[in-house]
Amino acid sequence: MAAFDTDDIEEIIVTLELEDEGEVECEVICIFEYGESDYAALTPTDESIEELYFFGVQMEEQGDEVEMTLENIEDEELLEELGEAFDQLMNEDEEDELEAMLPEEEDTDEDDDDDSKWDEFITKKLD
Repeated sequence: MAAFDTDDIEEIIVTLELEDEGEVECEVICIFEYGESDYAALTPTDESIEELYFFGVQMEEQGDEVEMTLENIEDEELLEELGEAFDQLMNEDEEDELEAMLPEEEDTDEDDDDDSKWDEFITKKLD
């Protein structure tokens, strides 16, 4: 992936021209690597529209700035693969956030004993 500060993606808003000659304003929610290429996931800024768009991304350094160019993806199979990769990426991010919110536990033998007692209790209740 090109040198790009992913913290800046929250600030990227683009206007997409639709096939019916309409326009929709979208924000870039994620830039990710799939295969050997970079892709962007965009969603409309209007929260009443529940859509997700994927585009190929080319990033080019222009001095201190990085210019991002979005490329249409015509391959339906690739779009499905990107959707699955994006879902997996979002699930991993959610798990990481949840783990970060949990207090760290110390590993002690006492904890293992408590777990085995609960396992026995639950097993007896289920039988």
